[in-house]
Amino acid sequence: MPRSRGWKGTRMKSIRSMVRCALGAACVVGIAAGEAGAQTCGSPLTMAPDSIVETTSCSGQPFAGGGVSGPGAVLDFTLDHPSSVTFGVAANLFSPSVCVVNAGECATDTCLATGEAGAPVTLDALPEGSYWVIVTASPFDAPGACGMFELVNDTQAADTILANGFD
Repeated sequence: MPRSRGWKGTRMKSIRSMVRCALGAACVVGIAAGEAGAQTCGSPLTMAPDSIVETTSCSGQPFAGGGVSGPGAVLDFTLDHPSSVTFGVAANLFSPSVCVVNAGECATDTCLATGEAGAPVTLDALPEGSYWVIVTASPFDAPGACGMFELVNDTQAADTILANGFD
Protein backbone atom coordinates (compact mmCIF):
# COMPACT_ATOMS: atom_id res chain seq x y z
CA MET A 1 0.00 0.00 0.00
CA PRO A 2 1.57 3.34 -0.97
CA ARG A 3 2.31 5.81 1.77
CA SER A 4 0.51 9.16 1.72
CA ARG A 5 2.76 12.03 0.65
CA GLY A 6 0.33 14.80 1.56
CA TRP A 7 1.59 15.43 5.12
CA LYS A 8 4.09 18.19 4.34
CA GLY A 9 2.76 21.63 5.04
CA THR A 10 -0.51 20.52 6.66
CA ARG A 11 -1.82 22.56 9.56
CA MET A 12 -3.73 21.38 12.61
CA LYS A 13 -7.16 22.32 11.24
CA SER A 14 -6.74 19.97 8.26
CA ILE A 15 -5.01 17.05 9.95
CA ARG A 16 -8.25 15.18 10.78
CA SER A 17 -9.44 15.26 7.16
CA MET A 18 -5.95 14.31 5.96
CA VAL A 19 -5.99 11.24 8.21
CA ARG A 20 -9.41 10.15 6.96
CA CYS A 21 -8.15 10.41 3.37
CA ALA A 22 -4.78 8.79 4.01
CA LEU A 23 -5.95 5.95 6.21
CA GLY A 24 -9.53 5.37 5.05
CA ALA A 25 -11.47 2.67 6.87
CA ALA A 26 -8.32 1.43 8.65
CA CYS A 27 -8.14 4.62 10.68
CA VAL A 28 -9.00 4.51 14.35
CA VAL A 29 -9.25 8.03 15.68
CA GLY A 30 -8.72 8.61 19.37
CA ILE A 31 -8.78 12.16 20.62
CA ALA A 32 -7.31 12.62 24.08
CA ALA A 33 -7.66 16.36 24.54
CA GLY A 34 -6.97 17.36 28.08
CA GLU A 35 -6.67 13.76 29.23
CA ALA A 36 -5.57 13.44 32.86
CA GLY A 37 -1.95 13.14 33.83
CA ALA A 38 1.14 15.11 33.13
CA GLN A 39 2.21 12.83 30.26
CA THR A 40 5.70 12.37 31.62
CA CYS A 41 8.16 9.49 31.40
CA GLY A 42 6.74 8.32 34.73
CA SER A 43 3.16 8.44 33.41
CA PRO A 44 2.99 8.49 29.58
CA LEU A 45 -0.30 8.94 27.69
CA THR A 46 -1.26 5.87 25.63
CA MET A 47 -1.44 6.22 21.83
CA ALA A 48 -2.86 3.35 19.75
CA PRO A 49 -1.63 2.50 16.23
CA ASP A 50 -3.51 4.39 13.47
CA SER A 51 -4.81 7.11 15.75
CA ILE A 52 -4.77 10.83 16.47
CA VAL A 53 -4.00 12.31 19.87
CA GLU A 54 -4.73 15.93 20.67
CA THR A 55 -3.10 17.16 23.87
CA THR A 56 -0.69 19.77 25.23
CA SER A 57 3.03 19.82 25.80
CA CYS A 58 2.75 22.55 28.47
CA SER A 59 1.97 20.30 31.44
CA GLY A 60 4.56 17.68 30.56
CA GLN A 61 8.12 16.93 31.51
CA PRO A 62 11.02 19.33 30.86
CA PHE A 63 13.59 18.17 28.29
CA ALA A 64 16.97 19.68 27.45
CA GLY A 65 19.22 18.73 24.56
CA GLY A 66 19.09 15.94 22.07
CA GLY A 67 16.35 15.86 19.45
CA VAL A 68 13.86 17.99 21.40
CA SER A 69 13.84 20.58 24.20
CA GLY A 70 11.50 22.40 26.58
CA PRO A 71 8.29 21.15 28.20
CA GLY A 72 6.98 18.07 26.46
CA ALA A 73 4.37 15.33 26.35
CA VAL A 74 5.35 11.64 26.45
CA LEU A 75 3.11 9.14 24.66
CA ASP A 76 3.36 5.35 24.95
CA PHE A 77 3.04 3.55 21.59
CA THR A 78 3.06 -0.27 21.38
CA LEU A 79 3.33 -2.50 18.30
CA ASP A 80 2.11 -6.11 18.38
CA HIS A 81 4.07 -6.94 15.21
CA PRO A 82 6.81 -5.34 13.07
CA SER A 83 5.39 -2.28 11.30
CA SER A 84 6.28 0.81 9.33
CA VAL A 85 5.10 3.87 11.24
CA THR A 86 4.85 7.54 10.30
CA PHE A 87 4.21 10.18 12.96
CA GLY A 88 2.95 13.59 11.81
CA VAL A 89 2.54 16.52 14.18
CA ALA A 90 0.81 19.89 13.84
CA ALA A 91 0.23 22.89 16.11
CA ASN A 92 -0.82 26.52 15.74
CA LEU A 93 0.98 28.40 18.53
CA PHE A 94 4.43 26.78 18.52
CA SER A 95 6.64 24.62 16.28
CA PRO A 96 6.47 21.03 17.61
CA SER A 97 9.28 18.48 17.32
CA VAL A 98 8.98 14.71 17.71
CA CYS A 99 11.50 12.22 19.13
CA VAL A 100 10.80 8.45 19.12
CA VAL A 101 12.69 6.41 21.75
CA ASN A 102 12.49 2.91 23.15
CA ALA A 103 10.01 2.78 26.04
CA GLY A 104 11.71 3.45 29.35
CA GLU A 105 14.35 5.74 27.82
CA CYS A 106 13.64 9.37 28.43
CA ALA A 107 16.93 10.77 27.15
CA THR A 108 16.23 12.65 23.93
CA ASP A 109 19.81 12.13 22.77
CA THR A 110 18.83 8.48 22.08
CA CYS A 111 16.07 9.25 19.53
CA LEU A 112 15.48 6.44 17.05
CA ALA A 113 14.16 9.15 14.72
CA THR A 114 13.11 12.79 14.90
CA GLY A 115 10.73 15.01 12.97
CA GLU A 116 8.74 18.20 13.14
CA ALA A 117 5.65 19.88 11.72
CA GLY A 118 5.85 19.52 7.94
CA ALA A 119 8.54 16.80 8.17
CA PRO A 120 6.98 13.63 9.63
CA VAL A 121 8.97 10.91 11.38
CA THR A 122 9.03 7.66 9.39
CA LEU A 123 10.35 4.42 10.84
CA ASP A 124 10.37 1.47 8.43
CA ALA A 125 10.15 -2.09 9.77
CA LEU A 126 10.03 -1.02 13.42
CA PRO A 127 10.21 -4.20 15.56
CA GLU A 128 7.28 -5.14 17.77
CA GLY A 129 7.54 -3.62 21.21
CA SER A 130 6.88 -0.45 23.17
CA TYR A 131 8.11 3.01 22.21
CA TRP A 132 7.70 6.49 23.61
CA VAL A 133 6.93 9.42 21.36
CA ILE A 134 8.09 12.70 22.91
CA VAL A 135 6.64 15.98 21.59
CA THR A 136 8.17 19.33 22.58
CA ALA A 137 8.82 22.66 20.92
CA SER A 138 11.46 22.83 18.23
CA PRO A 139 14.91 23.78 19.56
CA PHE A 140 14.57 26.86 17.29
CA ASP A 141 11.35 27.99 19.03
CA ALA A 142 11.37 30.45 21.94
CA PRO A 143 12.70 28.90 25.18
CA GLY A 144 9.85 27.22 27.08
CA ALA A 145 7.45 27.33 24.10
CA CYS A 146 4.58 24.87 24.37
CA GLY A 147 0.93 24.44 23.43
CA MET A 148 -1.80 22.21 22.06
CA PHE A 149 -0.79 19.84 19.27
CA GLU A 150 -2.15 16.94 17.26
CA LEU A 151 -0.04 13.83 16.73
CA VAL A 152 -1.20 11.31 14.13
CA ASN A 153 0.33 7.97 13.26
CA ASP A 154 -0.03 5.84 10.15
CA THR A 155 0.89 2.24 11.02
CA GLN A 156 1.29 -0.45 8.35
CA ALA A 157 2.27 -4.02 9.14
CA ALA A 158 5.65 -4.91 7.67
CA ASP A 159 5.86 -7.88 5.34
CA THR A 160 7.32 -10.91 7.04
CA ILE A 161 9.00 -13.68 5.11
CA LEU A 162 7.65 -17.11 5.94
CA ALA A 163 8.94 -20.50 4.78
CA ASN A 164 6.24 -20.59 2.08
CA GLY A 165 6.37 -16.93 1.01
CA PHE A 166 5.35 -13.47 2.25
CA ASP A 167 2.68 -12.76 4.83
